[in-house]
Amino acid sequence: MLPRRGRLLQVSHPLYIELLGPLRIRWRGAELPVRAQRLQALLAVLALRANQICTASELLDAVWQDNPPGTGVKVLPPYIYRLRRTLPVDILAHTSDGYLLRLDEGAVDVTEFENVVRRATELRERGELDAAAAEYRTALALHRGEPLAGLPGQYLAAQRLRLAERRDKVFGDRVDVDLERGRAAELVAELVPAVAARPFDERLAGQLMRSLSADGRQADALDVYSRTRQTLIDELGVEPGPALREVHRTILRNETTAQVRDELPYAGATFVGRDAELAHLADALRATDTQAPPIVAIDGMAGVGKTALAVNTARSLARRYPDGLLFVDLHGHTPGRPPLDVKAALDHLLLGADVPAAAIPHTLEKAQALWRTTVAGRRVLVVLDNAPDSTTVNHLLPGSPTCGVLITSRTQLTGLDARDRLHLGLLDAADATNLLAALVGAERATADVAASNDLIERCGNLPLALRIAGARLRHRPAWTVAHINQRLDRVGRRLTELTADGLGIAAAFELSYDQLTPKQQRMFRLLSVVPGRDFDRYGAAALVDCAPEEAADLAESLVDANLLLEPTPDRYQFHDLIRDYAAELARTTDVDPDAATDRLLEYYVQAVNHPLAQQGNAPFLELGDRPLNVALPALDTIRQAVTWADSEAANLAAAVEQALTRGRLEYTWLLALGSMRLLQLRGYRQQEKHVIELGLEAARQAGDRKAEAHMLHALSSYLRGRGNTQGATDVLRQALELLPEDADPRVRGRLYTSLGLAMQTVDPFGEALPALRKAADIAREIQDDVLLGRALTFSGLALSNACEYADAEQMYTGALAILRPRGASGLRADALSGLTTCYVNLGRLDEAMATATEARDVAVELESSFSIPFALARLALVNRLQGNVDTALTLCREAVAVAENGGNEQVRWSARQSLGTTLLAAGQADEALECFEYVHRGAVGDQNNAYIVGALEGLADHAAAVGDPAKATAYLEEALAISDEVSPARSVGLRTKLTDL
Repeated sequence: MLPRRGRLLQVSHPLYIELLGPLRIRWRGAELPVRAQRLQALLAVLALRANQICTASELLDAVWQDNPPGTGVKVLPPYIYRLRRTLPVDILAHTSDGYLLRLDEGAVDVTEFENVVRRATELRERGELDAAAAEYRTALALHRGEPLAGLPGQYLAAQRLRLAERRDKVFGDRVDVDLERGRAAELVAELVPAVAARPFDERLAGQLMRSLSADGRQADALDVYSRTRQTLIDELGVEPGPALREVHRTILRNETTAQVRDELPYAGATFVGRDAELAHLADALRATDTQAPPIVAIDGMAGVGKTALAVNTARSLARRYPDGLLFVDLHGHTPGRPPLDVKAALDHLLLGADVPAAAIPHTLEKAQALWRTTVAGRRVLVVLDNAPDSTTVNHLLPGSPTCGVLITSRTQLTGLDARDRLHLGLLDAADATNLLAALVGAERATADVAASNDLIERCGNLPLALRIAGARLRHRPAWTVAHINQRLDRVGRRLTELTADGLGIAAAFELSYDQLTPKQQRMFRLLSVVPGRDFDRYGAAALVDCAPEEAADLAESLVDANLLLEPTPDRYQFHDLIRDYAAELARTTDVDPDAATDRLLEYYVQAVNHPLAQQGNAPFLELGDRPLNVALPALDTIRQAVTWADSEAANLAAAVEQALTRGRLEYTWLLALGSMRLLQLRGYRQQEKHVIELGLEAARQAGDRKAEAHMLHALSSYLRGRGNTQGATDVLRQALELLPEDADPRVRGRLYTSLGLAMQTVDPFGEALPALRKAADIAREIQDDVLLGRALTFSGLALSNACEYADAEQMYTGALAILRPRGASGLRADALSGLTTCYVNLGRLDEAMATATEARDVAVELESSFSIPFALARLALVNRLQGNVDTALTLCREAVAVAENGGNEQVRWSARQSLGTTLLAAGQADEALECFEYVHRGAVGDQNNAYIVGALEGLADHAAAVGDPAKATAYLEEALAISDEVSPARSVGLRTKLTDL
């Protein structure tokens, strides 16, 4: 009995079916005739699904969908009969479930094509490029023209397109291999007609450009780009994609190849031995037929050289992984520091995979999905160094078999499903001797063999200890090997430290420390209290209580002494073990680390509350006349402030943690308040939430009701930004209740403005406007223009959302009278955008154009990734209403680009929503639909009802535009059901649209 539907069968017949061109059947080398077109189509469908049962209805749909017969499935038996007469016996079987074509593996050229491509891909991954190129050519030779040529039906048309696209993809892969083989000159003649035939194929154009450039024809390569770009603009209205633009930039820079990501750290100039381990790891990372990436784990004690081995292995395999070498230190066994948070590690990997920081999701699950999607199909090697446990590693693993993963850890990761494991032991005697000779020179190492052997013994054959001792000898020619042995012998705890968890390395560190001047030593000790990963001259100056220039000089001297690293110019960090050594010194000397910590925390508090660090936004707390007793970096422009914020974001979160751990409760909530606004503006949502929680805990521990009210205010901002209006209003009411009667009225006024803002869509007249009026009254009483400007701006927003545009105009105009003289600020940009909306709805388009233009200019001056997209969208709206649809489209696309590079989710949704509306007006319904669906997916995933309603309204507009009123009605009814609950004022316009339908 034949098996039930879906089970694969394998039988042996010398039958071969060719689909990659006009259909042909060969039996023992002779061609079998199948002339009727429908019969060919039926055979093609069965061959594409070889060894799988096809039901009669499936075959009817696939073969006769374009012209179904009135007899239905009864049309099949005669065609099956004719096929059986043509084919060998038992090839075409009939079961109770349907029909199946029983074929050998590789009996269809489509399957053979994929098998050959798979072999080519494996050869390419192993670096055997000549063999890979030959296999790719063999696969492409199976194509004899248009796949399934001349066969009818939508199903086969779709398969024809799929097979053609697959052929083009493999052709591109073959060209990439030939480029890697240095065959650029030979490729030019082949690629010129291919690009002419497919003028929209940016990959082909890029390959031709690379070939011409490698052949010394840069001018011709640039001409290809110009023609391709003009074709894309003229025919499709789009600019070239990032990959083609990067090839263009590479040629302009006169580089031969585009730069790929290489994050591997410097592994030292004297990597010695480990030949067997290198070969073992290289073989373990070789691609196989499995659908999982090769994952290899290295374990061993501290200082044994796990990282050096991993980095050297990765470096040797760079050709196998041309799409990037990523490296992340997970800090699993870093003294005094917790392991790197999984989300932070994912963020690092996503940035390494060229994902913009603002595009990284804030949830772990979404970030994991984006990470695996981003590297799918890319040949990337990921080095996860210093892993704490299997759980952490499992979250970071890619899923694509084209990637490779190399992991190091002090412990065996028993919960990790690794392909291979390597336990790395100590250096043997021969390798340790060779390493010492490489470090200090062979003549010096062999001058006193006994002393050299003694040094190796004192270092316990541990590579890192040998490297540190050897470096000191190399930098001090007057020292002998016997002399350094004597110094090691004078260290009281030398043997214990050498045999207990790598503490012997500290003895070598002490040799470096002994060579420092007193000022250098003090700097070295104090830097151990830095809470984050790295620091700049200003943070160091605060710790040491000196001028930034002096701090920079001291830091550079420690870099020269190999006690500090400088991964990027003017930013410094410790090696983990050296930090531990410095911290031990700080605890056992007369240094007061608490005083140094307070100076560093004061520096951070002052810096994050700088007006430009807040990008002109009102802070949650003003420092008032707090004395400035620390030096701050140059924050004279928005660009300087943004650069500083990006560098310090992770360190600020660590500083808040340190302040709470050390019981510095006031510093904790002060720094949390300033940091959260900065983190919010830069799109670091995860860290923003964390510092708010820490600040709130500190305020409550201190029993400080005012501080707790401030932190609740900050928490409300975070919740509102996540679309949680109810949560935001709840904590604002709680903050108002906590605030003492004698509290600063300015604080109470700010809480009322935030409450009004949170409630402006839910209950504009019942609660939002009364709260904002209270805020305005307080502002006038205390003569606080900034607070009054906020209250009036948010009142205008509430009235505008309630369609009271004339009243809203008065509010916005009053706010701008206050805000304009104060210069650029996010609030001014928001007020201008809001006033633009009023003018539009009041039919005053010329005035709307003026305010929209001003809003755009203010936002650009601020370099605000939040305000720019909103301002551009308003300007696009006015242009569209004035009939300038092309200009409106350009502005909307610019808004989307800015939002993608720096905005949060809501900014991106708003920009896409505006683009969708403008595309509809331009008659580009398909692209408009993509925009609305994008917003809907994101808003639903984030449970943001306001944007869900907007997306549904856009989908309804699209459905109405393409003539589907039933679908439009369904979308509007769904939007109304939500809007009635969360934004009743918006329901009026939705009901009007529904009535018009």
